[in-house]
Amino acid sequence: MISAQIKRGLRGEMLKLLYENQESQQMWLDDVTLFGVLERLHFDVHLNLVRELLKDLSERDCVKFDEEKNRRTGDVTIRKIQILPHGRDIIEATAKEPAVEVMDQ
Repeated sequence: MISAQIKRGLRGEMLKLLYENQESQQMWLDDVTLFGVLERLHFDVHLNLVRELLKDLSERDCVKFDEEKNRRTGDVTIRKIQILPHGRDIIEATAKEPAVEVMDQ
């Protein structure tokens, strides 16, 4: 079980990565790519956790994305992840979200 504190930090790191990606006008990320980046940054994550946190950030109006369901396997893939204005405000410290902890840049 992952603690609420760790989830807050992961949400913040995910938003930061999405913010930086969008600022540099890179292609939209998907869940697998975001998972790989977090893993390379030495975060102890798994793909289902990344998907869970992305859905949570979406419910908090921080990100939006497209979901694609594989009809054969039933797996859901999250694509075209975009940070929304509320998510950018959290990264830029002009808004607060108790469930998101952004570590200093």
